[in-house]
Amino acid sequence: MINVKVTEFFAVAVSLFLSTPALTRASTPEQASVVVVGEILSGRQSGNSAVFTLSVVRTLKGDASPGTTIAVNATLQRPDDRDLTGSYGMWFLAKTGAQSVLLPVQTGVFDTAYYPLSKAASPAAITTRSPPATLDDQIALETAAALQSYSTALQFHLLATGILGTADSPVTQDAYQFLHTSPDPELRFIALARYLRNQGDTSALAEIANDVDLTPGLKATFFVVPGVLGRLDSDPSAIGSLGKIATSADPYLQRAAATALMYIHTRDALPFLAQLLGSSDAATREFAMRGLSRFVDNLPIATHENVLSGRASLQQGQAPYRTQQTDRYSLSTRSLAQAPGGEAAFLQFWKSWWATMQPKLAPGQ
Repeated sequence: MINVKVTEFFAVAVSLFLSTPALTRASTPEQASVVVVGEILSGRQSGNSAVFTLSVVRTLKGDASPGTTIAVNATLQRPDDRDLTGSYGMWFLAKTGAQSVLLPVQTGVFDTAYYPLSKAASPAAITTRSPPATLDDQIALETAAALQSYSTALQFHLLATGILGTADSPVTQDAYQFLHTSPDPELRFIALARYLRNQGDTSALAEIANDVDLTPGLKATFFVVPGVLGRLDSDPSAIGSLGKIATSADPYLQRAAATALMYIHTRDALPFLAQLLGSSDAATREFAMRGLSRFVDNLPIATHENVLSGRASLQQGQAPYRTQQTDRYSLSTRSLAQAPGGEAAFLQFWKSWWATMQPKLAPGQ
């Protein structure tokens, strides 16, 4: 079941996400008084508490010197009983007297409480136009370098979240360029996920479309989905890329592109929406019918502003293609679950409507 208000709220949330320089994290670098790269010499988690001794390798923030040790306490959401010795990565700490408290990167288990780096990876391997000037710059270089040698899906996810959460700067741009030129498509797609935030640049969308056959097997597709879904761009070349991305065998990416096309619903988008009526994914088919309905009802291209104000659901000017029949089968302001007749009747109507109207609605006519 697809709820209209839920999907419109999701589009707003993604739009807001794309306009925000940092991803949401359990704690932010600004909250930490000490940020270091280091290795646990000894320590254990018992229940929800962990105590360990951290050996500092590099200091990104604070007064901890490389080669020194820090006594750290941590409180975790999920209980466990395990040895923590050998854990290596980037740690965010808040000092309380002689003790330091771990600020988790993501809440839950210990393995998500820090950025797991690689001892063999060095941020010095990334060429930058200027030295790192901020903590975000240093985080971007550390995580980009470590992404070259990730070994697990969890490590990849955490490191990607780390670099995608950094603010834009010349140094972070260099870090993304480093990833974008990697022969590993996983790293290249992380850079593309960031580039999608630039709404005036359609090159990232085109690159994803050209490599759409890779997306079902990529872990990085998870990070690309929000940028595709929030790409409410009426530029014909961007719409063409969305149409190609909508052919992805990855159901989440296909739905993201279908949702974007649904909210754009210009003449350029209509052939792709009509094609998606034949998708094997029920959600995608519904998005396609809703997009065609929004075109016929002459609703505006959705933005987070007009969705929040309710204007995204109001007809703008005349609707020359609207009839009693299209009203009966319109899904512009309701979900299929709220409509009588079932999916088959609606699909048959919109397929027939497109077959009849296609010659009149060709882009440019």
